[in-house]
Amino acid sequence: MQSRHKPDLTTDQLIWAQYVADVRPLKGRTPKRLVGADPILPATEPVVTEAAPARSLVGVSQVLPPPVVIGRPPAGLDRVTWQRFRGNKIPPARVLDLHGMTVAQAHSAVSTLIQNAAIRGDRCVEIITGYGRRAGGSEGGALRREVPLWLSMAPLQDLILALVHPHSGNPGAIRILIRRRRARSEAR
Repeated sequence: MQSRHKPDLTTDQLIWAQYVADVRPLKGRTPKRLVGADPILPATEPVVTEAAPARSLVGVSQVLPPPVVIGRPPAGLDRVTWQRFRGNKIPPARVLDLHGMTVAQAHSAVSTLIQNAAIRGDRCVEIITGYGRRAGGSEGGALRREVPLWLSMAPLQDLILALVHPHSGNPGAIRILIRRRRARSEAR
């Protein structure tokens, strides 16, 4: 079977050429044609691409929980536990102070803290980012901005149930409620 296009075009270029073949240009403009492409590909000859074989991710959750937002109760957490957590009635098992750390050091420390807390079965931990304000500046620091982003990305997101600022007037600290791991017999 002989193709109606030149072999040096990619599949994306062929699809684009087929798409723009029916597009009328604006008044006074001429359309740019893809060099080497026929203006219309026959509808009976679908463009077939070879897909890469799917990789199985062993041990990785295929569906991540929804992103955790600071100060918002997550779905599935009972009201009493949320009130206790938000009201500082669940004390942190560990506190990590990021003052004086670089962003790279802090990222490593945060990941280690959350993963170790999940392994140990700790229910709550706290991270102190600080305000991050320089003299006269009103912008928050890099760590205060980055830590919530790290907590909402894999693999940490899967370990975290809820986030709050321990004191409403202090956004320089984040308290984290760790997701409980259920035994296999309970999960079934």
